[in-house]
Amino acid sequence: MRFLNLLSLSIFIISLSSCHGSDKPERMTYPAPNQVKITDQMWSQILERTRSVTIPDVLNKFEGRTQNAPNTLHNFELVAEGHVADGGHFGFPWYDGLIYEAITGISDYLLQYPDPAIEQRLDEYINLIAAAQKADPDGYINTYTTLMENDHRWGENGGNLRWQHDVYNSGCLVEAGVHYYKATGKTQLLEVATRLANYMYDYMAGANHNVVPGHALPEDALIQLYKLYKSEPSLADKLSVPVEAENYLCLAEFWIEQRGHTEGRRALKAYAQDAESVFDAKTIEGHAVRATLFATGVADIALVKNDERYCAAAHRLWDNMVGQRMFITGGVGAIHEDEKFGPDYFLPTDAYLETCAAIGAGLFSWRMHELTGEAKYMDVLERIIFNSIPTAVSLDGTNYTYQNPLNAEKMNRWPWHECPCCPPMLLKFTGMLPSMIYALSGADIYVNLFIGSKATLQVPDIGEIEISQQVDWNTGKVNIQVRSPKTKKLCLHVRIPGWENGQELPYGLYQSDLTNTEAHETGYITFKNPQDEIELTLNVAPRIVKADERVEQLRGLCSLASGPFVYCAEKIDNPDVWDNLNLAERQYELDVEHPILGITPLRSTDSQITAIPFYMIANRCKDTAYRVWAK
Repeated sequence: MRFLNLLSLSIFIISLSSCHGSDKPERMTYPAPNQVKITDQMWSQILERTRSVTIPDVLNKFEGRTQNAPNTLHNFELVAEGHVADGGHFGFPWYDGLIYEAITGISDYLLQYPDPAIEQRLDEYINLIAAAQKADPDGYINTYTTLMENDHRWGENGGNLRWQHDVYNSGCLVEAGVHYYKATGKTQLLEVATRLANYMYDYMAGANHNVVPGHALPEDALIQLYKLYKSEPSLADKLSVPVEAENYLCLAEFWIEQRGHTEGRRALKAYAQDAESVFDAKTIEGHAVRATLFATGVADIALVKNDERYCAAAHRLWDNMVGQRMFITGGVGAIHEDEKFGPDYFLPTDAYLETCAAIGAGLFSWRMHELTGEAKYMDVLERIIFNSIPTAVSLDGTNYTYQNPLNAEKMNRWPWHECPCCPPMLLKFTGMLPSMIYALSGADIYVNLFIGSKATLQVPDIGEIEISQQVDWNTGKVNIQVRSPKTKKLCLHVRIPGWENGQELPYGLYQSDLTNTEAHETGYITFKNPQDEIELTLNVAPRIVKADERVEQLRGLCSLASGPFVYCAEKIDNPDVWDNLNLAERQYELDVEHPILGITPLRSTDSQITAIPFYMIANRCKDTAYRVWAK
């Protein structure tokens, strides 16, 4: 067995070039969700709770089975019955998209954990969706526009694309069709999605109608559709609609390149990334969810076409987001008005921080890793995964967060929001989580995230290999095992997190006092011909984190972290010192007596301060007061 103590070992770090370089490594690929089984003490519990509790809860609430949750499936029934412009729509215009997003996320769970009862429920949804589309001769479907303002299709003729969400909902439908097919092999929803994609291409890119998504996401969805048909060309024979894969890629490009060119339509402005061309943009702007999903689409095109313009734009947006505008938990979106990014270094403790925006930042970071292979993108993805993602749902699996401020006096979770966009996005992200842990590039395997798991991977020129890891965040020990028939040809690359070196995020927006390691660079350790077990010991000693001095709102404040986890103090644990909470002057040690999902709280040695992982907030009482940042 090879032992590596990262507190004292000077390590060799590999360097991967970005898409700008001529010696770029082979493309990063990731296993399907069902190729990786998560065994992690923390994450296996979260995923099982999501599968068995949260998924039924979300479906029940969409179906109106609980108090204060209208039956939004009724919208599809009305459209299928031929209702037009009669004012009978339930909920906000984007409810169609939320239902489609839930189908996408649940599909990835079905791929990993087959569930005939849940699959049957989704089939009933899909029958309704198909019937609603059939009512329109063009294959158009957006229940709000049809029922409320049918003459404003695609936001035209005086309509409001920002409000109606026609293109956004359509993109969500396309994504759901792709994922449900991959999970079940069923083509009904994929056929609905393809018919709609054909109509959008003909009307928009084909006829040059300047229509763009008022809410980004369709760009990535159409690229997923393109990739599916390119990878399975015979799939078109199973459908009764034409399949034109290149058109779907062309439409995604059209939507991106028409931003900033508003001739013939109402400008969506910076709110929806429409103030200027992305190729001129220096900063990430506007509604944080829209902005991060739009940037994900830009990175997608860069991947598919290896277009230098898209590569450069994606890098600029990500660097600005992480270097000047990201919060310590990986959240983004500082301002309540328009749920938007603030200016550089504007990072208040009471910032808005919508759950969906953190998920968008995670998807963008994952795509950038695929584009470049660089470890820094996984550093950010890890921060989001271990802080913002599990915060989004309560420990009982049925209550959620929309906003996630870092300091709050009265924080409450909600059973169902009037805009319940976060639970479906949460299902999508956690359904994809197994795919993020490992990656392949040629015959090289990358361990990106430290999450206990087992994977079976097909490696070129080697064959099937098995890789597993066990992780104990209370001690920092990570044990990795590789079983391969041809280990002499194999290279294993294991990421060393930035927080090991005191760098909480790339570019130094946050720094910690963890400086007693000789691993002065972040990146991947390379193990050639790994024939033994590899054990790493990461430094999970509690550390004090401070922000760049340019962050005016955080001057004189600090926060606590351990490993990938950001901690917070809740008033319920610290009533005696709450008015004079002082983190910087105290020493901390791990308290192993009260494990919570495998992660322990932190207590000061004088037992006067208790801190819990941030994702645990607001689970024990109403009007929870807590602080991530304190003196």
